[in-house]
Amino acid sequence: MKTPAAALTQALKRRARDEGFDTVGVARAERLDRDAEVLRAWLRRDFHATMAWMARAPERRADPTLVLPGCRSVVVAAMGYYPGRGRAATPPGRARVALYARGRDYHRVLGTRLRRLGRWLEEVGGGRCRVYVDTGPVLERAWAERAGVGWIGKNANLLQRDRGSWLLLGEILTTLELEPDPGPHPDFCGTCTACLDACPTGAIVEPGVVDSGRCISYWTIEHRGAIPEGERGSLGEWIFGCDVCQEVCPWNQRFASERSDDAFAWREDLQGLDPVEVLALDEPAFRARFSGTALMRARWDGMRRNAALVLAGRRDRASARALERAAQDADPLVREHAAWALARRRGSG
Repeated sequence: MKTPAAALTQALKRRARDEGFDTVGVARAERLDRDAEVLRAWLRRDFHATMAWMARAPERRADPTLVLPGCRSVVVAAMGYYPGRGRAATPPGRARVALYARGRDYHRVLGTRLRRLGRWLEEVGGGRCRVYVDTGPVLERAWAERAGVGWIGKNANLLQRDRGSWLLLGEILTTLELEPDPGPHPDFCGTCTACLDACPTGAIVEPGVVDSGRCISYWTIEHRGAIPEGERGSLGEWIFGCDVCQEVCPWNQRFASERSDDAFAWREDLQGLDPVEVLALDEPAFRARFSGTALMRARWDGMRRNAALVLAGRRDRASARALERAAQDADPLVREHAAWALARRRGSG
């Protein structure tokens, strides 16, 4: 006979599947001492770069009861987002966009569904819930590993054997007692070092450890203002994010399951972007084009900055003309990066 906690947990998982989540795991709320020390060591090495928010309240990140008093369980819900090989490709001539950003903002997609799930849990089981999607003081990958949802791979992403690392995570902290899943999930990376070997900038400095100050995703999304000159040439064709460490992962190449529904409302125009067009966008046009997508996180000036750096590596006349116009732009950030890109083109012949 199922205990009340077991029955409620099974009902929660059925409800989560109805909401479109692929995997749901539960962990008992307790202090994550080992993961807290990993975070502190990462911060001591300044691997968070300018993301000062990562250094705030590390103790709260390690203890869910400091986030939600009386928290007894942590629910981790994972949603795969791989749209299939054809839709994952970038059309010729287009700048590259990280796969997760090619449709509706995942914060909205997962957040809406998790909030519904949290409200249902409160109504059925009582207690209180707090929901997070890549926000707030929650060590989401550590909790996912603890809840048996997957393991933290050498690329620092969460991995599953049937979906690879094309996963997005959300959490529900709750004061309810739920039945925990077996964990932590075993590690199946083995001796593979494909992600470390392929990282264009060497940002994965050791298994599971990423130096944000070397990471293309950090520079194109999180960083505000000018990108240091020594890093500008590293973007290559990436205008938003980077998927290289995921693309080379054998679990992604061989076993990743294609998402069967269109939960993220994938857009063909976001499979790749024309950097000339992006560089020329005024702010209203930028907002009209990208509102409701994760690309808004880079902001108007950041996306135009990134577009200028992508064009530095192109040799066509249209790119040169776009950079010449941008070098006279009213925005000093865009002017600086366009001028640098022009100088780089001229210097490389």
